[in-house]
Amino acid sequence: MKEIHLIVVLLLIISNTHGQSVPTPLEDSLKTLKAIRITSAPKIDGLLDEEVWKNAEAASDFIQNSPIEGAKPSQRTEIKIIYDNYAIYVGATMYDSAPDSILHELGNRDDNGLNADNFRFVIDPYNTRQDGYVFGVFASGVQFDGRFSDETYNAVWQSSVKITDKGWTAELKIPYSAIRFPNTKEQKWGLELTRNIQRKNEFVQWALTPAGKANFMKYWGTLLGISDIEPPLRLSLTPYLSSYFEKAPGYNADGTYNYANSFSYNGGADIKYGLDERFTLDMTLLPDFGQVQSDNKVKNLSYREINYEDNRPFFKEGTDLFNKDGLFYSRRIGKTPTLFYSVEDSLQTEEKVEKNPSQAKLLNATKLSGRTNKGMGIGVFNAITGNTYAEIKDSMGNTRRILTEPLTNYNSFVFDQQLKNSSNIFLINTNVMRNGSNDRDANVTGTGFMFQNKKNTWAIFGSSDLSQVFTHNDSLPENFNNQMGFFYGAGISKISGKWQYGIYREAMNSTFDRTDMGYYATVDYSSTSLNFAYFQFKPWKSVLRSQQHLNINYGDNYTTKKRTDLSANLNSNILFKNYIGIFYGGGVSPVSSYDYYEPRVPGRYLRTYEYYYAYCGFNTDNRKKFTLGINLNTSNWFKSNIQHFSAKPGYTIGLNPRFRASDKLSFHYSFNYSLDPFNVGFANFDTTNNIIFGGRRLITYENTFTTKYIFKNDLSLSINARHYWITGDYKKYYTLLDNGLLEPNPNYTVNNNFSYNVFNIDAVFSWQFSPGSVFSVVYKNAIEKGDQIILRNFSHNLDNTLQSPQTNSISLKVLYYLDYQQMKRKRTKP
Repeated sequence: MKEIHLIVVLLLIISNTHGQSVPTPLEDSLKTLKAIRITSAPKIDGLLDEEVWKNAEAASDFIQNSPIEGAKPSQRTEIKIIYDNYAIYVGATMYDSAPDSILHELGNRDDNGLNADNFRFVIDPYNTRQDGYVFGVFASGVQFDGRFSDETYNAVWQSSVKITDKGWTAELKIPYSAIRFPNTKEQKWGLELTRNIQRKNEFVQWALTPAGKANFMKYWGTLLGISDIEPPLRLSLTPYLSSYFEKAPGYNADGTYNYANSFSYNGGADIKYGLDERFTLDMTLLPDFGQVQSDNKVKNLSYREINYEDNRPFFKEGTDLFNKDGLFYSRRIGKTPTLFYSVEDSLQTEEKVEKNPSQAKLLNATKLSGRTNKGMGIGVFNAITGNTYAEIKDSMGNTRRILTEPLTNYNSFVFDQQLKNSSNIFLINTNVMRNGSNDRDANVTGTGFMFQNKKNTWAIFGSSDLSQVFTHNDSLPENFNNQMGFFYGAGISKISGKWQYGIYREAMNSTFDRTDMGYYATVDYSSTSLNFAYFQFKPWKSVLRSQQHLNINYGDNYTTKKRTDLSANLNSNILFKNYIGIFYGGGVSPVSSYDYYEPRVPGRYLRTYEYYYAYCGFNTDNRKKFTLGINLNTSNWFKSNIQHFSAKPGYTIGLNPRFRASDKLSFHYSFNYSLDPFNVGFANFDTTNNIIFGGRRLITYENTFTTKYIFKNDLSLSINARHYWITGDYKKYYTLLDNGLLEPNPNYTVNNNFSYNVFNIDAVFSWQFSPGSVFSVVYKNAIEKGDQIILRNFSHNLDNTLQSPQTNSISLKVLYYLDYQQMKRKRTKP
């Protein structure tokens, strides 16, 4: 197989590549700033009035990036950097001619949408120009941080800000335990310093990164002067205690329910250990994720799986290295048990479900990640979920258990080698093993590359994956089936400049399966896409900047070669000088194609028809107290009468108003309404296994209300309430014929109508009482209701939903951060 040959070739490349530090382009023209060693650490109070700051070299030659690239900043900025054996310190003075106009909205940590001035300190300790740490602070004192290779990066560091009669100042202390750097005598770090003046929408940089460049990091400056520092032992422990009180319904065999109260408490810990200056081992023992944000659940009418964001901290942080080719989807770990929904079908007379966990119990998880001095990134991930049981109780008090998910071990490893010119090659493997002779196991191996030219204007990229699914024939471990499948993709693109364009080709066969640990994929297809983009980076008349994208796609079934897609779409975004933004676009499929997925039976297909869609919308200036976003969408078939049903346009309306009552209090409301008057899709099978399609009237409402009150930058209260309601009223049924056409079926009378409601409230009180340590109280209300009775009145439906069975819970949790270096310094102080 060509795909296997490609994997072997790239494995040989990886094994024979001599890693090397990536040379810095434009080395002689880069800015430099020298850090000064100190013997007495400053107090982090934001005043910058101590003697240690007076002799430090200052960076003050900032350049405007936006709104006018290359222009002189409207306000002066001065940055100084000092260091000692334990930490690096940054003193930033943001002069302002109107200090009373400095915007300083409060928010939660890492809330990047605040209406406030901010300062960012960005470093690349290995000077590879391919990664960097970001430490930032708003004028309100709110911290934010990140890493270019890991957006979820969170570190424990200190900062303080002051608004003065000359502007505002910020003082940062970043301990060496928060970053990774080479163990060399002389340090040479990539450096970028930025400031945002929010009321002017002005963004200034110390090292200007020109717009439209693919690798902006190569334009950063260099931080010199740091020497004789040693990477510290990076060891931290974050134990936790939590308690829960929950009132939840329990269902009986006859469909009735009774409420039951339960109380539980948990304890566990997260451990981070730096094996050396490059690699970190993260472990979570007996984790508790009960306080994470509720999912925004929706009704799934398609053959595709709906992917929800993973809000569990351990699985969000430090996993970017594993995100290759969609092979790692952390929501698989601790997923809904396979037999969760079939438990009620197993009930006998006078039995009821006493307990049916909706998630497999996570016992522990470990990840190891880092990058060598020669640019080789290595990641290892392991997690174990225990046997999950549902408990059934009869009227005599006897209980029995049903295994809904067996003990499962999840593994992944990845190698990612950085090369010159922001290029890389990688190898990844995922493996899932389940306990039990009748359960399936899976293994997927993938490899890929991206090569850029020296000017970072062109890139060629590709990847290929090989999947294996093992199913057992009997109780003998040596008797099993090995189903193999493959995927490959490759493309070439122009990646910088005003005009950017490229072509991409991908394909996978019918047996490719990555779903045990990765994302769902529609298999047995191939596709080719062309994309063109035009960017306007400089102001022109009333337009500040804009971009337009044109995409053309062609797809076919990998086995039969029948066309599955021929479509094009155009998308535009324009930002005016008054900071009102508009967006618009549309798409068209001018020919009939073959849909091999909607019938839900392998080998069968539906003939689709020509369609179009269009959308538009706008957003007002987000600096204002009141902001508004509106979006409109419409779609329809081209022909007015298709296969015995009339085509009518559908539409969607979205409203997103936001009001900042003060720097502490804000309200955000989101409303979405959609109507599809005659949506045609899979409905069911009849008694003779014919595939039944239905023409249904779909109406969807989604209302979300969020309010936040920030007492101070480490104490907050937030409330999020969401109601989602969709109804499907079937008007007509059809039988799918062998030629892919639909034939009216008046004899099919099964009621497939549905009304589905989801209602959630998440109220969170959070107090960071010490760096990295948090006390939180969370209240949750959850309702999920589905039936075949469609109420036409919105308020009646909402009342009916609120009176439905629901789960209410309140929880308390304490996290306490313990850092070895801090504890060691406290013990050694006289």
